[in-house]
Amino acid sequence: MYKKILLLFFLIFFAVRSYAQVEDRFSFLNSVEVGKFTKPLATTIGTALNSGSYYTASIPSLFGFSISFKGMIVLIPDDQKTFTPSLPSGYKADANTATIYGSKSGGGIYGGANGYITYPGGIDESSIPIIFPQISASLLGSELMIRYMPDVKVGDRKVNLFGFGLKHNVSQYFILLPVDIAVQLLYNKFKITDLMDVKNYAINAHASKTLGVFTAYGGLQYEKTKFNLDYQIKGDPLSGDPELRTTKSISTSIDGDNNVRMTLGAAVKLGFFVLNADYSLGSQSTFTGGFAFVF
Repeated sequence: MYKKILLLFFLIFFAVRSYAQVEDRFSFLNSVEVGKFTKPLATTIGTALNSGSYYTASIPSLFGFSISFKGMIVLIPDDQKTFTPSLPSGYKADANTATIYGSKSGGGIYGGANGYITYPGGIDESSIPIIFPQISASLLGSELMIRYMPDVKVGDRKVNLFGFGLKHNVSQYFILLPVDIAVQLLYNKFKITDLMDVKNYAINAHASKTLGVFTAYGGLQYEKTKFNLDYQIKGDPLSGDPELRTTKSISTSIDGDNNVRMTLGAAVKLGFFVLNADYSLGSQSTFTGGFAFVF
């Protein structure tokens, strides 16, 4: 029951909802093309795990503690739903093919001197919903945030998450500043055993202003995602791509398109309860909302 509750709250992206059908698609791609096909997914995971890490730059001067749940919608732009394949000599990429988020019927078929090369379709998604819990503890103007989920079995694989954030209020050193300012370092690791291992890093500076129960906040963040993928090519002797003719195991690393994002949001605090919502503009823009119990 404990693990089922954790899984319900986490809803590990669409990777838990449908990772099996996604994995099947990898098997039709060589180690170069799988990077182009999967890059938007790497970006989504990085975008999600690097979101929802703050709603204020203020940190208690003594001790504080909070439990929160963050939900978000990651928006997939149209230009991340297709890509131009890199075909062997004797083939022409006269049309784009689907990425992992593209149309289910959008997989390209290309004919050439050595036969046909067939690309998989996508899962036809324009937005990805995500929710996860986190806890934070602060002391003397610094805060430690933890995100954690132990191994949860999904099919024949296990899914887990570990992440942390370190935050420090720098405005405490400048008494006359009209706003609170903080800097934060983030690290998150998400894993599906024997399939994907994703590491995310981010650093941000953010500011907030509180008037009564309302807080306005915003920040600028630099982030990076490294997506390690293990999969098996199911050999097809008739494939026009020599790399796909024999069964083999592939290990490859993919960089997400995570660079710089800007966030603007607002929060309201009613006693020990905080509600917040923000919008982040980046490679994949994100609406984030959350509620927290703050002590």
